[in-house]
Amino acid sequence: MPTVSTRVGAVAIIAAALCAPQTAPAFGVRLGPFHLYLPGPHSYHRYHGRVARAEPGETATPAAPEQPESSLPSLLYPVLAWSAFDDGIFWPRASAPWTFGYDDIFSQAFAKYAPQRVAAFCPTRIAADELVMRITRETMPTAAQRPVLQNLATALGQANGYLIKSCPNEIPPQPVARLQLMEKQVDAMIMALDIVRPRLQAFEQSLDDKQRARLNGPAPSGAAGAVPACKLTANSVSESLSRLEQAVQPTDAQRPALGVVADAFSRAAAALDASCAALTPPTALGRLEALETRLDATWRAVLTIQVALANFQSELNDEQISRLNASEIAATH
Repeated sequence: MPTVSTRVGAVAIIAAALCAPQTAPAFGVRLGPFHLYLPGPHSYHRYHGRVARAEPGETATPAAPEQPESSLPSLLYPVLAWSAFDDGIFWPRASAPWTFGYDDIFSQAFAKYAPQRVAAFCPTRIAADELVMRITRETMPTAAQRPVLQNLATALGQANGYLIKSCPNEIPPQPVARLQLMEKQVDAMIMALDIVRPRLQAFEQSLDDKQRARLNGPAPSGAAGAVPACKLTANSVSESLSRLEQAVQPTDAQRPALGVVADAFSRAAAALDASCAALTPPTALGRLEALETRLDATWRAVLTIQVALANFQSELNDEQISRLNASEIAATH
């Protein structure tokens, strides 16, 4: 599981590697339940100080648009991926999509979102009742175990509310600013899983062997053994670099800066590919922690790409920046 020191180290290493002190964007560091930001000239980050709780009588009324899960902007609105994460923890499928990968970063950083569409991406409330009822049916908790399960249900509701409270009111139009927002939002998903983890661990420990086996369920079928499945990025790096070069049309003097970007993109993709290779843990708690680890790899990749693009943008003229901001580097929506 990622530690505070490794996250702080990641910020320092990436900043040093790309070395642009005048234009370095805001960096995010997660310190347990707190969020520390080192602000830059265009910081979109906020301090996360409390977990939202569901009010009595509130009705679950998701308002997200109906479209394939893989096309939803889960890096900008991670609450859209929460139900898939629930399934990945409790009922994993080998073929489940992973919507926090390399191509997703670029497609969402450079996509065009209409304001009215953005307003529909964040649901007003997500109920955890169905998930808890299913866990109850499968584990058949005793009277002594029910309060522990209720604590897990409360944590699931808190995590849902936390992600809903983290929904941005708008998506920044500039890709670099949008990557800064992604950094914050990926961290919000990790924080939401952090809320659930100790309560899930306590519930798992309260079960006997048979109950625990029913909670963990069978291992997902499939040769890959990874969940959720994610697309490797061998061709994606060259494609994103090619589209970036076409949009910007760099001068000879800007070629070295473009080379730094290419190196950053390759390192981000390699880290994401490595996180994809992990096998699915056999327990629900292990699968939750594996999701946190993979999200941490995404957080690092977003930070690496963000710093590289911000530094490269500082080398461009106004016309080149306009073309960069208007470009579509990856798959369109």
